[in-house]
Amino acid sequence: MPKFSHLTNTAQIERTWLEAELFPMCERIRKWDGKGPDLTGRSLYCLFYEPSLLTRTSFERAMGLLGGQSYHTEDASQFFPVTSPNYVDNVVNILASLHVDMVVLRCSDDGVVERAEFADALPIINGGSLEDHPTQALADIYTLHRELGGVDGAKVVVVGRLEHRNVNALLKGLALFKNVKATLIPLSGQADPDVVAYCEKKGMEITLERDMEAVRDADAIYLNAPRTVAHVQLLRSRHALDLTIDKKFMSMLKPNCVIMDPMQRSGDFSVEVADERLAFYRQSENGLIVRMAVLAQTLS
Repeated sequence: MPKFSHLTNTAQIERTWLEAELFPMCERIRKWDGKGPDLTGRSLYCLFYEPSLLTRTSFERAMGLLGGQSYHTEDASQFFPVTSPNYVDNVVNILASLHVDMVVLRCSDDGVVERAEFADALPIINGGSLEDHPTQALADIYTLHRELGGVDGAKVVVVGRLEHRNVNALLKGLALFKNVKATLIPLSGQADPDVVAYCEKKGMEITLERDMEAVRDADAIYLNAPRTVAHVQLLRSRHALDLTIDKKFMSMLKPNCVIMDPMQRSGDFSVEVADERLAFYRQSENGLIVRMAVLAQTLS
C-alpha cells in the first residue's frame, strides 16, 4: 500500500514505491483476467473546476474497469450554487457524508488542493493544480519505464510550454532517478525555478537550449503544447512555434527515441507522419493503467 492517503504532490512519490509496488501492479492489471483488484461498491468523484478530457476520462474509466462507480462535474464553478473553490473543504465533507470514497480534484486556484487535503474527510488526489499534476508524472514515468526499459541515464528533451504543471510534475518525477539529463527547449515561458532547483539538488542535470538540434541525442522527447488555439496563433505570428513532426524531423532522432505528449491535439504541433516512435496513445493508455493501480492501492 502507498504510504499516503492523499496524493497531492509529485514530491511525495518515492522510487521504491514505484518499482516495488505501483509498476508491478500496473503490469498485473495489463494481464488482468478478471481476477484483479475489485472496487465494486466503491465510488469516485471527479471534482473539476476546469475542463479536462484525458485526466477526468481516464479516472472515470479506471474506476469503471475496477467495478466501482464515478461521478463528476466538469466545471464546478458553474455547477455548484457557491462558485468559489474557497469552500472546497465544505464540498469535500459533503461528498464524504454522501459516502463517496475518493475525490480527484482539479483546480488552478492557489491552495485549493491543500485545503481539500487538510479537511481529511476522504482521500484526495490532485488531478491538476496550478503547479503540479502527480498522476500525470506517474503516467509519464511509467511510459518512459516501458518504452526505454528504465529511466536511469535517460536523456529527455522537453519542448513547448515550460511554465506548466505537466512539465513541473515530469521534472520532479525524473529527479527520482539516477543520471537523468533534461534539456528544455522553450516555445513559451520558462521552467519554474523552484522546480529546477529541487531537481538539481537531487543531482539531475537540466540545461536550456534554443536550437531544435538538441533533440538528436534524446532518448525521449516530451511535447507540451500551448494552452489555447489563440496562444498557438500568437506564437506562430511571432515565428515561435514552427515545430512539425514529419519525416525530416524523425530522421534527426535516434532509432529508439520516443515522442510523448500528455495532451490531446489542439492545433499546436503539426504531426504529419506515422511512426512507431510516436508514443502518444500508448502514453494515454499508460495513464489509464497507472490510475487504475493508484485507485486499487488506495481503495482496495
